[in-house]
Amino acid sequence: MEKIKTELEGAYILKEKRFGDSRGFFESTTIKELKDLGFNTIEQVSKSLSHKGTFRGLHFQNPPYTQAKVVRCIKGKVLDIIVDMRKDSKTYGKYICVELSQKEDNMLYVPRGFAHGFLSLKDNTIFEYFVDNSYNPKYEDGISYNDPNLNIDLESIMTRYKINKLELSDKDKNRKNLKDLDTEFYIKPKKFLITGAKGQLGYDIINELEKRGEFNYLGIDIDSLDITDREKTIELIKKYNPDVIFHCAAYTNVDKAEIEKDLAYKINVIGTKNVSDAAKLVNAKILYMSTDYIFDGTKDGLYTENDKPNPLNVYGFTKLKGEEEILTNPKHFITRISWVFGINGKNFIQTMLKLSNTYDELNVVDDQIGSPTYTKDLAKLLVEMSYTDKYGIYNVTNDNYCSWATFANYIMEINDKKTKINYVSTEEYIKLSKSNQAVRPRNSKLSKDKLVENGFTMLPDYEDATKRYCKELKKRLYF
Repeated sequence: MEKIKTELEGAYILKEKRFGDSRGFFESTTIKELKDLGFNTIEQVSKSLSHKGTFRGLHFQNPPYTQAKVVRCIKGKVLDIIVDMRKDSKTYGKYICVELSQKEDNMLYVPRGFAHGFLSLKDNTIFEYFVDNSYNPKYEDGISYNDPNLNIDLESIMTRYKINKLELSDKDKNRKNLKDLDTEFYIKPKKFLITGAKGQLGYDIINELEKRGEFNYLGIDIDSLDITDREKTIELIKKYNPDVIFHCAAYTNVDKAEIEKDLAYKINVIGTKNVSDAAKLVNAKILYMSTDYIFDGTKDGLYTENDKPNPLNVYGFTKLKGEEEILTNPKHFITRISWVFGINGKNFIQTMLKLSNTYDELNVVDDQIGSPTYTKDLAKLLVEMSYTDKYGIYNVTNDNYCSWATFANYIMEINDKKTKINYVSTEEYIKLSKSNQAVRPRNSKLSKDKLVENGFTMLPDYEDATKRYCKELKKRLYF
């Protein structure tokens, strides 16, 4: 593939090598060639039909749904226009125009951080887009086609191509000028640090970052950093200098924490303090995973972020103290989650499925109510949060509520398991199992109103999440 530089750094005119004979020709582009340009993967292929004089643009998507594009005209002819929106670019606010046509058989590579549009120069023009990130209407935006600061000479263009009138969508007629847009595009990529990278959530955050084209990250776990070692933690974070820290590392064994109180405190409080203090030193945003167990579960109705915490067990107490350390960083997100399950670790779903292979009946608690949380869904939201400055505490779980017993029964049902679930009280369960359990809240129903009020997307209901998770487990030959 021939790659021709343009006046805008990173944007290229592309020409595929053509092999032909009397029968016709053959030409192709490989994913490797696109990746070498900065294109992540082919997420979507789209086509549009336009008449002469139709102007589409100037469009872009905000992070983390920013798209790189490879565009071409497969029938007719267009004048393609791209604008550099990267604030650290020497050509910020500049544009170029490139003719793309069926006759020339050329393409244009549009990097992330550019607005894109085109003017159709012929009737029945078919334009094709290859994009490397999902379309998300909440993150879609555009620049006004007649932005005076861009100074695109549309009058001369229309005269040159004998176009009497531009045809635009209502939305494109009312776009803002570039200087009035609150955009965060840079050539220099953001840097992300993930603690607890090998855990359920850390694993899915890394996958989500890569899906969004973010490969400038550092995942650390206990084998590479002990967060309770203050000196080493601060040294590593200062050296890496991340823009965002996802703090997923934690002591999470609720029952064992009652015995290993000092260790739970050391990891969840002292370790969190070390990470939070280091984040402040490098001015990084920090996202911290808390828990529904900071509440005592005695409230009627849903818990909001403003309700007074009163943890019943050591785990909940240490996570609450961790929240207090995170609150000292003004650039913080605290997400209170519950009943977590993910593909890269042990969880309730896996336990139930394993036990179903051995037991005809299982006793499961029916008086503890909450919401399961799928780390794949949570990771998507956390990455979206990390691109905003809507700091604060948020309740984040998959939608709908259930008891552990109801959840277990649903797991059996969707996996065609015959194991009977006996719905028992907490007291009955402790008596029957002869186990020493940490005290848990009976009501863990969390209100997600604040999440919606701040423009974030609600996680799907837990039933849908559980189905998707179990499908993924089957792919991995788990059961």
